[in-house]
Amino acid sequence: MPMPSLIKSQGFTLALVGAVVFAVILPEPGAKGGLLKSEFTSKALVALTFLIQGLSLPSQQILRSAAKARLHAYCQSCNFVLAPLLMLGLLAVIGTSLHEGVYIGAIYLSVLPATISSAIIITGNAGGDSSAALFSTTLSNVLGVFVTPLLCSILLNTSAGSQISSLGPLIGKLSILVLLPLAVGQVLRVFVRDWATKSKGLFKKISNGAIVFIVYAAFCNSVLNGIWGEISTATITLTFLLVILFLGLFSTSVWFAAPLAAKGKDERIAAFFCGSQKTLAAGVPMAAIIFTSQNNGAAQVGLILLPLMCYHPLQLLLAGFLTPVFSKK
Repeated sequence: MPMPSLIKSQGFTLALVGAVVFAVILPEPGAKGGLLKSEFTSKALVALTFLIQGLSLPSQQILRSAAKARLHAYCQSCNFVLAPLLMLGLLAVIGTSLHEGVYIGAIYLSVLPATISSAIIITGNAGGDSSAALFSTTLSNVLGVFVTPLLCSILLNTSAGSQISSLGPLIGKLSILVLLPLAVGQVLRVFVRDWATKSKGLFKKISNGAIVFIVYAAFCNSVLNGIWGEISTATITLTFLLVILFLGLFSTSVWFAAPLAAKGKDERIAAFFCGSQKTLAAGVPMAAIIFTSQNNGAAQVGLILLPLMCYHPLQLLLAGFLTPVFSKK
């Protein structure tokens, strides 16, 4: 692939890497209390991201694919039950060698909902049921507002000795910053449907820019608090290995178990991509809300996001490899 095409196709991933590098070079403006006031602007950008998500989602198409309850239940089970169980199994083997922040990040990765836009697009490109993917991933993200912090609280308390405090207020905060903007976006879409449909490219750029800023702010706090001084090259390598193992085990399990809930090839493909992908678009903003409210949380958010940031490009790489294979079957 020519270099310009590679940069264009992986622009978002490269921007995330750039945000991390910039945070290392110039952390003060993006840290808490800095020039950019990230403790406030990050929250505003979280709300903006989900407002755009609400504007982008076609309401009628979502409702039309709601009847495939068995398929949707399978995808949610993969997102919120199978993934955490597999991750806990892997952490039982290699978790003792990980830094606490990475360990928390690995659990956080496993309890995240599915990605919306890429799962829908990839499902369609692979010959799958994209309408079912739309409903399933939307449902996953709505449930994630409640299920992700709840599972974080349970699993971190039992396996990491860490605790998510004030769960009720935390879910309330997530509802205000995630569900409310999402609902407002859906209402606004009724009046600006044509404009919203034409503005998908603009929406994507704004959302990606917001996520890059939140990642920058998270790493700025980590750098200034000296967290990265505790991280060795071996730890980063082990984190990457953990993510690769998790992706392989999780994806394989979801694919081979999919016939239990999916009818035909198109539903099985939808079940695979909706069940095995994890959202960076919602994961980064939710981490900024969940973990910065904890003691010393702001300092560790950058580290907690590391497994998710490794998983995101790898799941897209796997999807890119499998899409032509699935479409030919």
